[in-house]
Amino acid sequence: MLKRISVLILTIALAASMLLGCSFFSHDNERDMQQEIAVVNSYDITNVVLNAEGEGKEYNYKTQKNIIYKRDLAEYVNNNASSLSSSFAGDAEGMYKHAVRMLITIELVTNEVDALIDCDKVEWGVAQQNEIRRSVYAVMDNTLRSLQNNILSERGQEQITEIDGDGNSTETTYPVKPEPTDDADDDEVKEVEPAVWVPDRVTWPGVNGDGEQRSLEREAMTRFIALIKSRVEDDFRLNKPALKWLKTKIDKEIKAIDKLIDTQGIEAVYPKLGEYSYPMRESTSEFGYIMYYLSGENLERSQKITAMQSYLTDSVSVQYDEVVKSYNTTLNDQRSQYEADITAYDSAMDGGNTTVLYHANNNYFYVKHILLPFSDEQTAALTEFKNSPEIKNLHETEQKEKIEQFRERLVESIKCYPHVNGENDLNSLMTVDEVMAHVRSVMTPLAGNVQRANDAFNDLIYLYNTDPGAFDNDKGYVVKYQLNDGESEKYMQEFADAARVMRDTLEVGQVYAKPVITDYGVHIMYLSSVVQKGAVGLNDVTSPGGTQTYYDLLEQPIKTNYENAAYTNWSNNVFSYNYEKHSKTYTDNFKNLWED
Repeated sequence: MLKRISVLILTIALAASMLLGCSFFSHDNERDMQQEIAVVNSYDITNVVLNAEGEGKEYNYKTQKNIIYKRDLAEYVNNNASSLSSSFAGDAEGMYKHAVRMLITIELVTNEVDALIDCDKVEWGVAQQNEIRRSVYAVMDNTLRSLQNNILSERGQEQITEIDGDGNSTETTYPVKPEPTDDADDDEVKEVEPAVWVPDRVTWPGVNGDGEQRSLEREAMTRFIALIKSRVEDDFRLNKPALKWLKTKIDKEIKAIDKLIDTQGIEAVYPKLGEYSYPMRESTSEFGYIMYYLSGENLERSQKITAMQSYLTDSVSVQYDEVVKSYNTTLNDQRSQYEADITAYDSAMDGGNTTVLYHANNNYFYVKHILLPFSDEQTAALTEFKNSPEIKNLHETEQKEKIEQFRERLVESIKCYPHVNGENDLNSLMTVDEVMAHVRSVMTPLAGNVQRANDAFNDLIYLYNTDPGAFDNDKGYVVKYQLNDGESEKYMQEFADAARVMRDTLEVGQVYAKPVITDYGVHIMYLSSVVQKGAVGLNDVTSPGGTQTYYDLLEQPIKTNYENAAYTNWSNNVFSYNYEKHSKTYTDNFKNLWED
């Protein structure tokens, strides 16, 4: 997709999630932080909309003047320090100038989307507003979790696992299987206006759990309210004429928060703080303005940039003949190359980044697996056993036999848990035999139906597996049937041996009869597909049981090129013009950031 826009979205999202980040604003540097470092002046945007008769109607949209202050720049660089420092190592001047350009870019792109929303070329309804509400609450949840950990640290108690740096409030130990997409024709789907999203009551701090947990969450919520109040207090930007409306709303919200705490308790504040409706300036609610200012506005801009990306690319299409041409050219090139040099074919199969259309032999196949791991303690015991003198002094064959026996004993005490919403269900302890029995009961009736078997085993992966590489792995792991002389085994020997037995004895879509034990634990293995010598068809699926075709794979890079061309065209003809004509940068006002 459009990488340049995607990077911009990332930087906005990072900036929106850092409520606990360092503040650059203090009385010592107050005047310095108030300096204007760039301005995007007001200008007109005209869009033409065609009616049913093909007649064009002009819509004129006037943007608002926006001033970018030194504090905006300092906060942006601070919140994105990791990505910026890696891109501009040792070049502080380049980093700050880039950051200013990004801040101007955000304003210009947002202006374009606002104009498109104004003439209904870009949809901005309940669905988009719900996405922002969810994101605001993700930021709140992330900050609340950090505050809870601060409290626990002060008490000398064990901290809660941190939420990830992107502001996601529910990062799970294991991935959750994505919801299936609806393949029905758009014309046949009845559009239903989504309801306004509100956080479920089970997520409200101070409402659920035991007394100790509720007390911790209430204390964190108290600190959170104090934190966001302090962030808007004396913020000079809120006293500027352009934000006078927001300052008035925030002052009223602070009073409403205090009143709500006095009358209904701290628990009642959480579901109110993240209220959002577009445009916020016209909202009649008492709540939502502080969080809008601290993170919601940036999240709104991120959502608008996503909308801009869609607007620029939705009309992009690829002709069937273009994909056919790519298929024929790639196939002929690979046939010539792989037949002349088998190592080139091996490299393409082993690398995994090449869309292989021609198979020079049938020496490859794919397996999927479920890993039921040894615990850290079991792994340590196994390592100690393998390094013990009684094992080291044995002949290699005896060593192997003893180690296999030791691992088999360890398997008996492996604790397995099914995953519920990406976490171990600690109330459902299972043994390896019980998991294997369940897998067999699901897979055995599906023998001969590869489509259903593939779907079922994928479900079982999300239910039991702990290997990160096995999730969302369409084909599975590629295995080479016969190794070249001197070639090293890619996988644990027991895993590779069992895979080759499967290749010899099973049909695609079947599970290996018994668990396979390696130093990692137990593997429940499934034969996903076997490569056939020769060319794959353009409309063949990339894996048995899957829906993605080679046409889909070859179409995507062509489409991406067109999408990037659409962005470049817009950038050259619209964005660059507006940047040069309507924005101005005052480098002298921020050069001390890299000179000092």
